[in-house]
Parts: sequence; structure tokens; C-alpha cells
Amino acid sequence: MSVGAVKATLREGNTSLEQASATVESIGAALAEVETLVLHTLHGSQQSDAKAARSNIADATREVRLLLRTITAAQQHATARLKSLG
Repeated sequence: MSVGAVKATLREGNTSLEQASATVESIGAALAEVETLVLHTLHGSQQSDAKAARSNIADATREVRLLLRTITAAQQHATARLKSLG
């Protein structure tokens, strides 16, 4: 694989990562809306299902943040590699 081909592949990867980031951010925004509704609905409830729902939403929110950090790191590494290739 030539340097030019590697650079093109890295650029394509960065484009895909940008699209993935936008999608995950959209999911995160929708999740935040759902979280608000669920927390208001379940406010004060100590039932096991309510506790599980709150826990599941918190887990999903953490996963969204983790995925966004992972995408950002991948973009940074790809950009650094592109710069090193000239």
C-alpha cells in the first residue's frame, strides 16, 4: 500500500468517525430527553423496576460518553498519523 493510499484511507476513516460521532451525539441527546422523562415519572419510587430503570439509563449515558471519548481518541490518532506522513 502506498503512502498516498494510506493517507486516503485515514481520511476516509476520519470522515466515518465524524459521522459516527454525530450519530452518537444524537443518540445521547435523545437519551437525555428520555432520562428526564423517566426520572420525573419515577421520582421518589423505590420499586425495584424503577431502580433498575434509573440504573439502566445511567449505564447507557456512561456508554455514550465512553463511545464519544473513544471516537475522539481515534480521530486524534488518525490525524496525528496523517500529519506524520506529510
